[in-house]
Amino acid sequence: MKNWKSILAIIVAVLSIMIMTACGGDTSSDSEQNGQGGSAAVFATQDLSDCCTVSKAEGFFEEFMPDIDIETFNAGRDINNALKAQSADIGGAFGIVPVAVGLTSGIDYKVIYIATRIQGTEGLVAKEDSGINSAADLKGKKVGYTSASSGHYGLLCALQDAGLSADDVELIDMDPDAINSAWQRGDIDVAYTWNPTLINLKNSGGKVILTVEDLAKNGHATYNFYVVSSEYAEANPDQVVAFLKGVQKGAALYKDDPDEAKAAAAERLELSVDEINEQMTDIYPTIDEQMSDDCFGSDNAARNLYNVARFLKDAGQIEDAKDLEFFKNAIDTTYLEQAMSELAEE
Repeated sequence: MKNWKSILAIIVAVLSIMIMTACGGDTSSDSEQNGQGGSAAVFATQDLSDCCTVSKAEGFFEEFMPDIDIETFNAGRDINNALKAQSADIGGAFGIVPVAVGLTSGIDYKVIYIATRIQGTEGLVAKEDSGINSAADLKGKKVGYTSASSGHYGLLCALQDAGLSADDVELIDMDPDAINSAWQRGDIDVAYTWNPTLINLKNSGGKVILTVEDLAKNGHATYNFYVVSSEYAEANPDQVVAFLKGVQKGAALYKDDPDEAKAAAAERLELSVDEINEQMTDIYPTIDEQMSDDCFGSDNAARNLYNVARFLKDAGQIEDAKDLEFFKNAIDTTYLEQAMSELAEE
């Protein structure tokens, strides 16, 4: 009987160790692999024609963070919801509008990297036979858009620059996939959206009449960012640094060999070479470009976030635009600087 009790005790002990290991228990190997706190990250993302998709396609995130869980969403507002619900730890790449909305609404995260300086991959598209040739022609038209997105901001900016307001058009809020379907059914005359939906509409009898590059000339610059939950970052700083190394590897591949990077993105997105060349036309800053004046330098990103917040408040989309200091404090480049230092030593 004693022997059976001893054997049972050994079995229970072994099972306990196995369960602890399977659940990510606090073992030394887990701590070394997962950084401080030993917590695997949930990364909430979108599949866009960008260098984030390159890193996903090439497995660069897993290379530096073997246990990362990548979950795909349709829009930035969905990423915000995941971060707010604490079902995601890292978000990106998603637009300046959902980031401004998320920060001003109290979602506790930090901006840690600029994924994209958007140029021509987001804009206003109208049907060829619609008679719409500029934003000034939108009065009374049905416009498909995605609320709390960079497209929402771009649309409002386009209307303002044309001397119109949201009250002058019929706004129809829907996800990008639904915009595509509504376009095919003839439920909307025009849409403000991003790739691949923008290109799909263009190739389905549409014409692009305005892009973010055009809006930027009037002071409406747009970015896509990566953010991290403050709680996760404080507990797992090494993991945030590791994540940024995965980000950088995709951006570096695009800079050094754009054809290879585009081919990887095209395969993941199930696009042809011609399609990815048409869609992947933005600026994707590498890690050594992040502190330039076009990115975080001279508080440029903070100022643009603040400008977006003020615009959204004036348009009645948010209640409190905060102030410039608030957005300066929302940007944390310490993980970026640590990643740069470690990569320089490798």
